[in-house]
Amino acid sequence: MGTSMKWIAAILIAFICQSCSLKDARHDGGIAAAHASFARAALLDAGVPKIIKARRIAGVGIAVIRAGQVAWTGYYGEQGPGVPATRTTMFNTASLAKSITAETTLRLVSQDKVSLDESIAAHYLEPDLANDPRYRRLTPRLILSHRSGLLNWEYQYKDEKLAFVADPGTRFGYSGAAYDILAKFLEKKLQTDFESIVKRTVFDPIGMTSVSMRRRASIDTRVTTPMNGNGVYEAAYTTTESDWHHGSWSSASDLFVSVDDYAKFLISVTNNEGLSRELAADRLRPSASFAGAPEWECIPDPSLTCPDRYGFGLGWIVFDYGTKKIVWGGGNDSGENAMVYFSPDNPGDAVILFINGGNGVFASLDIMDLIADRPELAAYIRQLIERHTHAQAPH
Repeated sequence: MGTSMKWIAAILIAFICQSCSLKDARHDGGIAAAHASFARAALLDAGVPKIIKARRIAGVGIAVIRAGQVAWTGYYGEQGPGVPATRTTMFNTASLAKSITAETTLRLVSQDKVSLDESIAAHYLEPDLANDPRYRRLTPRLILSHRSGLLNWEYQYKDEKLAFVADPGTRFGYSGAAYDILAKFLEKKLQTDFESIVKRTVFDPIGMTSVSMRRRASIDTRVTTPMNGNGVYEAAYTTTESDWHHGSWSSASDLFVSVDDYAKFLISVTNNEGLSRELAADRLRPSASFAGAPEWECIPDPSLTCPDRYGFGLGWIVFDYGTKKIVWGGGNDSGENAMVYFSPDNPGDAVILFINGGNGVFASLDIMDLIADRPELAAYIRQLIERHTHAQAPH
């Protein structure tokens, strides 16, 4: 399942540094023509193939965005057995689906079609929760900031039925199931299927065409074949297994998208397109704090300065250092990893890292070191790895 808690689980696995096959780096025309404008491009061309071999991953797609423009893209290794990764490759970015669901919701709010603070229950009743009076307190704002009071997914409950483990709005608790409730609420309120809402509200205005919120036969030849942590392709990883929703859309755990298309999306987000100034500011206010949450808490040490405030805003993880912010999103499936980050203090600057491989989080750290633009974020991720595995993370 593509969830950020699964992403944290990926951090906790041991990794083995042995070799695997890889292709040469490719920079495929179009936006990649700006290759020379990114000063560290040569370091990535030299370093990423080595990372692929050392971390036993299949392939990588990267975009570096500067001042609202794609300054450089690079594709390395394989999309699948014998198939090179290129700009047409669509990566399963797992929990990055939540960034699309959040943006869709926020743009609908700006269009006065939805309110962040209206009751979900007014338009949609989740069967497992309908008889609990607390359900009436559930709102889009609480879901987007992961304060729903629900566990991540149904399978975490003994009876596999959703139930509140905290009152809505009282504390942070990551929940993909809550995002699905939000998507069903949007369907009921707008009387339109969720994928059509997303397409009309986000994909079409931004010009995204290499993207899907479900696995479809039409994209099979473009989607990555997952590679496990041992550097072996998951041959049995079928269409059904790669979309655990079994053919339906996913608001929280499956987003199939090319690097180019997600770059379009991220540029639009960093430009605050489609949002009021107030709503754009609200999106980057860390209202669901990670302080005291064992899986996420930052503990100061000589190598790491912790932010003044940090946690989920509306759809994104926000690190507020007082003088600057770093905004981060990620996703992970058993053989795939995605990470994106940007800083509103440097408008239009962002990085996208899509990795085909079970050891993707370690490869991401290595690539972040080569890009060398957000050392605070890399240090925080390293601390999570070292604290939860009692092993040194890659430096």
